[in-house]
Amino acid sequence: MDIKISGKNIETGAAFQRHAEDGLQDVVNKYFADAIAAAVTLEKTLAGFTVKTKVNLTKRIDLESTGQDTRDAHIALDAALSHAEKRLRRHKRRLKSHRNNLTDQEVAEQTITASLSIYESAASNTAPPLSTETPNSNTDIDTSYKDSDALPIIAQLSYEVELLTVEQAVMQLELSDEPCLMFRNASHLGLNLVYKRNDNMIAWVDPRGNRGDI
Repeated sequence: MDIKISGKNIETGAAFQRHAEDGLQDVVNKYFADAIAAAVTLEKTLAGFTVKTKVNLTKRIDLESTGQDTRDAHIALDAALSHAEKRLRRHKRRLKSHRNNLTDQEVAEQTITASLSIYESAASNTAPPLSTETPNSNTDIDTSYKDSDALPIIAQLSYEVELLTVEQAVMQLELSDEPCLMFRNASHLGLNLVYKRNDNMIAWVDPRGNRGDI
């Protein structure tokens, strides 16, 4: 597994790099020996140190974790590694049965690349038509829509919608640091959503009301 280590507002020394490489290799190989690549980012702020790790377990499944400490970068790294190990341990069985055996063509056939334009205003429920053009970047601000009463929030992004069972979608959401995941339900091909609630539970939204695949 190729591991890239970088620093933000700080230089990563040799000791930290060895700690990150050895620690992440040990954690990942214990539960999933076929990981593709990984990245470790160390950031220093006024509040202390933050370490973020991202491991490409397969072409479609990423493992993300974060650790923080006010004084020591190595302690922040250990916290991130511990977080990653807990997630891998929880999903060890599912990961083994969810190996990436699909060809690139099969993955492409099961994936929709959606272009979204979201217009949100506290004062009005009206919005311009959704854009059908693929944006040049993940986030692009369009200033053409104005609301005199509230500041509009406009987001444009390219989003890959995968064909998954609900169990697979929940696993991918829990392995990542993302708040939500949109997917095509493998049982009926409709769009579904799983998201993390404020009470740490995971909610599942299925507009079709089909509950037959779990």
